[in-house]
Amino acid sequence: IYKETTVKYGTLVKGVTESGSVDIGTVDQTFDLDMSALQRTDTSGSSSSGGSSGSTVGSSSGSGGFGGMSASGGGAQGGLDMFGQIFNMGGSSSGSNGDDSTLTVAEVVVSVGQQVSEGDPLYLLEEDSVSDLEDELQSNVEKAKADLEAVEADQTLSKQQAKYTYDSSTAYGSYIDTEYSTTLQELQNTVDSAESTLEQAKSSLEDYRAQLEEVTAAYEDAAQVLSNCKYSLNSTDAADDTYGYVYYAQLTEQAQSTADSLEQRVEQAEENVTTAETAYNKAKRELEQGKLTAAETQKLRTLAYNTAQETYDIALGYLAQELSDQQETYNETLEKWNEFSTYIDGNAVCARYNGVITGVELEAGDKISTGTSLVTLYDMDEMTMTVTVDEDDMTDISLGSAANIALTAYPEDIFTAKVTAIGDATSDSSGNITYDVTVTLEGDVSGLFQGMTGDVTFVTEQTEEVLYVSRRAIITEDDKTYVKVKTAEGSIVK
Repeated sequence: IYKETTVKYGTLVKGVTESGSVDIGTVDQTFDLDMSALQRTDTSGSSSSGGSSGSTVGSSSGSGGFGGMSASGGGAQGGLDMFGQIFNMGGSSSGSNGDDSTLTVAEVVVSVGQQVSEGDPLYLLEEDSVSDLEDELQSNVEKAKADLEAVEADQTLSKQQAKYTYDSSTAYGSYIDTEYSTTLQELQNTVDSAESTLEQAKSSLEDYRAQLEEVTAAYEDAAQVLSNCKYSLNSTDAADDTYGYVYYAQLTEQAQSTADSLEQRVEQAEENVTTAETAYNKAKRELEQGKLTAAETQKLRTLAYNTAQETYDIALGYLAQELSDQQETYNETLEKWNEFSTYIDGNAVCARYNGVITGVELEAGDKISTGTSLVTLYDMDEMTMTVTVDEDDMTDISLGSAANIALTAYPEDIFTAKVTAIGDATSDSSGNITYDVTVTLEGDVSGLFQGMTGDVTFVTEQTEEVLYVSRRAIITEDDKTYVKVKTAEGSIVK
């Protein structure tokens, strides 16, 4: 009894062949979506730098010199606080609300033994548990997009402001020393004027003091006269000597007036001296303080002038980073929305792998949160065969080596594979050394099942464009090999 086999033409592969069985790996699909990380309680927009500090850009200094300027001035002060003008802006903020939401299973739609593909529904969810989180994610995307558009709109004004500050800093550089000298001269002029006033006051004081001596003597005389007049007045009887009484009364009044006038002149002279000394001392203090302020402002202006280009570049870099950060925030919220969509399709939790269900972990009413185990299934991407190979045959086998697989269930098909693991050497009771070699099947393996048997051939030699037949068709007699061929007449010949 003969079985016919066809002579084929093509590539002949030779190698080490061992028998084994198919082993399909399993994978546990868990709900890995971090729902708490998807939630964002606040997406406040960036505040406009142009809006917050633009008023200083358009102003001009009225004091006209270092003495009237503050080191923290705005754009009109030559860019002394360049970063304060450009970077006076808020940022968007976001944060998790800390509550890890859950989803509720409404219906189980898969069963053990069912073949599923990536994207197929596993569980239907209660609509309310999905819609709340879905609405929040969509709202976050809209808020982040609005924030991004606000920052983009602000960029033009902020860049103009940075350019203005740069121009202001460089413009002051050409006359820093001149302005510094002018400011000091104005301060010195003030002191000189106060000193002149003081000298005049001192001169007047000397006159006042001389007058004071005269006034004091006159005052003493007037006081004596006043005393005499008062005595005479008290000694005169108005009824007996009316004329004398009136005369002494008038003298007493005149003496009192003269004494009061002299006393006021003394007080005024002392006040004039005190006022002049106060004004002079104040002018000297302002001069010293003005020198310090002018010197400090000169240093700041010089620094602003010397670093104007660098500061301008940093400002542009900051603005670019701000825009990049806001773009990243928007991308993150959009990514979270898309990530949610990959886990939840409508109201269904979907499969993320291709395979056959081996375990269903949930039932209706169960809660799904981050880390919840959903199903266990065969991982069709991890289909392997492990065979035992003698040490002598390991010469041409290594990780990544090609292998061909012929399965008993599909005798006409050859499956390709690659070596993915080589176990440690083991020896049997006879001392034979063997290795467990694992190959992973490639290509379309959808028709294969756990435990299918077959041969694994590790390719050691390959010849192209030859005629070949199955090894079963070859017979060996007396060290010679033959095949039996049917003739046209139907007879069999070797």
